[in-house]
Amino acid sequence: MEENMTIEFVKEWIDKHNLTKGSFDRIMNDLIYNSGHNYIDNPYLRYWLIDNTYKFRDMLPVELNDNQQIVLEWLKEAYKRTKWSSPFGTVYSTINIHELFVRTRLTKAQQFQVLAAFAEWGCKSNE
Repeated sequence: MEENMTIEFVKEWIDKHNLTKGSFDRIMNDLIYNSGHNYIDNPYLRYWLIDNTYKFRDMLPVELNDNQQIVLEWLKEAYKRTKWSSPFGTVYSTINIHELFVRTRLTKAQQFQVLAAFAEWGCKSNE
């Protein structure tokens, strides 16, 4: 396998094609049936995806619904607003303000997905 096939390359490819966890089955189906050449045009990437299926699935971001996206934007804005913000402080203060919205419009699983997306955004923005 080509040595240039890095995690960063795969992450960039995921971003380029706007892939999410919802894309996983389609991608795997394309790999199995040798289709999908319009976006899996690199043979080394194809081999990497086959050999690292679970790692690839874990790299895919969750696709958020509209209500989840609203809460994520609140979290991002609150975090950026204060230079001394901490992630936990941001979650605590934002949810205190918008608790009714969060409790009535998001399931617990959806709340965890928002937290995961906020964590992923925070890690990327603090690199």
